[in-house]
Amino acid sequence: MFAQHVIFDLAKKTMKQIALILAIFYSAINLNAQNIKFRENIDKDSLFNVAVQKLPIEMRGDFTKTYKSGNEQEKEFLLFMTLMPESNKQELIANFENKKTEIQRLKTEFQKLVPKNYVVDIEFKPESKILTVSEEITIKIYKVKKKEEKEYADEIERSDDLKVISQNWNLKPNSNELGKIIKSIGWTNQTLDKIKKLLNDANCISIENGKITTIGFARSGMGKYYYKIFEKPLSEKSKTEYNNNCQYIFYKDNIVLEYGGGAIGSQCFEKH
Repeated sequence: MFAQHVIFDLAKKTMKQIALILAIFYSAINLNAQNIKFRENIDKDSLFNVAVQKLPIEMRGDFTKTYKSGNEQEKEFLLFMTLMPESNKQELIANFENKKTEIQRLKTEFQKLVPKNYVVDIEFKPESKILTVSEEITIKIYKVKKKEEKEYADEIERSDDLKVISQNWNLKPNSNELGKIIKSIGWTNQTLDKIKKLLNDANCISIENGKITTIGFARSGMGKYYYKIFEKPLSEKSKTEYNNNCQYIFYKDNIVLEYGGGAIGSQCFEKH
C-alpha cells in the first residue's frame, strides 16, 4: 500500500524531479540502513520485471519507462520501493482468526518470561534473501516507575510512566552486545529462541507486554499492523477511545486492531 502511494506520486513528476527525489531518499536509506545493498547474485532487472506486476496496470508503463531511463542509484531505489513489505487490514484480521489460539499462547507465555515490573518490546527481523541484511533483533526494555521514585535529569521516561532501561535496534543474534542486554533481565539465547518460536507459530513479528499486550503482525512500507490485547473486554468508553477508524479499530471483545504509520505515507488504516 505505502509503496504504491509513493510510486504513484513519483510517476506524476518529471524525470528531473524524480531524480532529485530519488537521490534524497536513496541517500537517507543508505544512511539509515547502514549501506544495505542488493545481493550480488540478484538480477535486478529481472526482479524489477516481476515486482512491477503488482502495481496497478495504468502505472506500470510509466514506472517501467522511469526505471529504464534512470541511473543505477535511481533504479535501485525504485526496485527497493516495489519490494517493500506490504500487508493490509484484511490480512491482519484473517491471521487473528486463523491463529487466535497461538496468539493467546504467545501473550500468556511472553508475560511469564518478563520479570515483574518490567516491560519488554522485542521484534525479530529475518534475513533477507534479496538485500545484504542478516537476521536482526530489536529489543527495548522498560521498568515501571514507582510513585515515590525520584526522577533524575539524565533519565529517559515514556509518557506512560515507564523508565527506559535500554533501547537497542538491529542487534545480531548471539552477539556479545545482545547477550549483555538480555542478561540484565535474566534471559538467555534459549529464551530468545522460545520467543521467536512463539511468534512464528502465531505468524507475528513482535510483542510488547504491559497493561495492554501489543503484538506486531506485519510491516507494510514504513508502517506496521498490530493487535492490542486487553485483559478483559473493553468498556463502552474504551471502545470509543480505541475505535477512531484511523490508528485504532475496535475488533471484538478484548481485541483492538492498530496501524502505526511511518515517517511518511498513510498514518491511518486503509478505508476499504
